[in-house]
Amino acid sequence: MKKKAYLLYCTLVLLACLIPFLGMAVRPTMQTTENTTLAAWPKLRTDAGLNLSFLQEAGAYFTDHFAFRQELVAANARIRGDLFAVSASDSVIVGKNGWLYYEATLDDFQHNHALSDRMLFNIAHNLSLMQEYAESLGETFVFAVAPNKNTLYGENMPDRYRYQVEEKSDLQRLSAWLEREGVSYVDLYGLFRDRQEVLYYARDSHWNQKGATLVYQALLDACGVEHETYDSLPYVTAKDYYGDLNRMLYSVGARPEEEIRYQKEFTYSYVTGDDVEDTYIQTFCDQGKKNLLMYRDSFGNSLLPYFAQTFYNATFSKQVPYPMTDLVTARPDVVILEKVERHLPTLGTVAPLMSGPRRRPGTKQERAEGDTCLTVRKSGSYWAFEGIADERLMETDGTIRIEVNDGSQTAVYEAFCVQRTSGEKVSDYGFVLYLSEILLEGEQFDVKVLTQNGEKERILWEGQPERVQE
Repeated sequence: MKKKAYLLYCTLVLLACLIPFLGMAVRPTMQTTENTTLAAWPKLRTDAGLNLSFLQEAGAYFTDHFAFRQELVAANARIRGDLFAVSASDSVIVGKNGWLYYEATLDDFQHNHALSDRMLFNIAHNLSLMQEYAESLGETFVFAVAPNKNTLYGENMPDRYRYQVEEKSDLQRLSAWLEREGVSYVDLYGLFRDRQEVLYYARDSHWNQKGATLVYQALLDACGVEHETYDSLPYVTAKDYYGDLNRMLYSVGARPEEEIRYQKEFTYSYVTGDDVEDTYIQTFCDQGKKNLLMYRDSFGNSLLPYFAQTFYNATFSKQVPYPMTDLVTARPDVVILEKVERHLPTLGTVAPLMSGPRRRPGTKQERAEGDTCLTVRKSGSYWAFEGIADERLMETDGTIRIEVNDGSQTAVYEAFCVQRTSGEKVSDYGFVLYLSEILLEGEQFDVKVLTQNGEKERILWEGQPERVQE
């Protein structure tokens, strides 16, 4: 009897293992919700001869295409998540009470790998230069940070992650630099923190529709633009929303959550693009007033309908680096830059594409010996002067100005402050200055790299920069 039971057990295990293989004849897996490309069936012979990796590649094909793969992957995720509170995806954290969090936000939540004060200055200063340019064109500029979900609602994070390395987060530390640099900033963290109602989805990384309308109203209040208020509008609810983290973790069988839909008819239309996920979108609404340019990320998806309905012409862009020529071609009255908290370093790493603002030359200069470096390259229709300043000669909030003599004139411009890498060295004291090719003559330039030192300008580098390829 014992032998028969053992034989039956082995037979059942063998059949269970064979089902995914045999099932490929009738139901192979041909698509996946995971962010991967499915392996193709390998060739036994290639142009180079016998394919010695055939068995390995065939194994990879089976791994991707065996029958019921999606269902089995989802079942594995469900068992690990529901029974053991462990995620089956490296990108998703399984929290308490059915909450999911994006793993990429963990450092921000724990205040780990904090940005340097110099990097925080870079972010704020670069934004101030963008704002200066917008305001020079008569446009209103507003900046806002979409808080990570666990920054606001961290109580459902797993206990093993509930510790913080530093007292304050980068977002909290940045606010003082933004104020110091005069950036028009809407504090969404404070806006959400003061609300008792949860305004983010439990199984998505973004705010819900009520959160979106709260942000929409706060941004337009800051811009001084009249707008619809959704506080008193009727709405219906439906439990049919599948969040990004939900879909990421559970390939099939994801549990929907409740979403509200305001009972309002939107009359805007798409001019360019046709989906909120598109990188570049233009909309038109004959009931709207004024024009909008919004640089945004995925948090802007749910904002788009409300802004598109409010503005006559609206342009929504996910392009990075930010092409500041949009401020001329889109002819906006309002410029909004929205950036999610976890991507804040991008603002201190990638400079927007625009000619640096011209500055008055200093009257006093002093030379300094150091290790500042500078190169120049052609980048599309711009000349890019970029390098790394010797941080021993720089203040934390020291700006970089570059004096350029092209043989016909000498002018001083302010550079964007960015993180730069040279060999194995990563420095937050890097800089880049873009100048439109129409501003310069020839291709040889005499250059000085300058920083302020009290009432004097300190010369960090002087000469003709090395020309590098684009």
